[in-house]
Amino acid sequence: MLSLIVLAYNCSYCVRAEPVIYKKLEASSDDVALLRAYVGDRPTWRNPNHPWRVDPRFKLTGVPTLISWENDTIKGRLEDHEAHLEDKIDALVSGK
Repeated sequence: MLSLIVLAYNCSYCVRAEPVIYKKLEASSDDVALLRAYVGDRPTWRNPNHPWRVDPRFKLTGVPTLISWENDTIKGRLEDHEAHLEDKIDALVSGK
């Protein structure tokens, strides 16, 4: 499974979620590869035409976003308001 975490610079939600995500993925018995991607600074991210917002594969609305990807398909995602919740991360990684 491939996981993608999308972050923004100087984002308080990202600062809160990132260490929790790393901790949970490191503790997982599943084979997980993690890619980190940044949306840029706040003014860049706020642009409604930001590539991560308009790309039909991602359609991001907030950061951080944790995406579970398998066989070229998004299997699940955690948006900004839930990307720091350990039980949600566990469920995303386990596919439940």
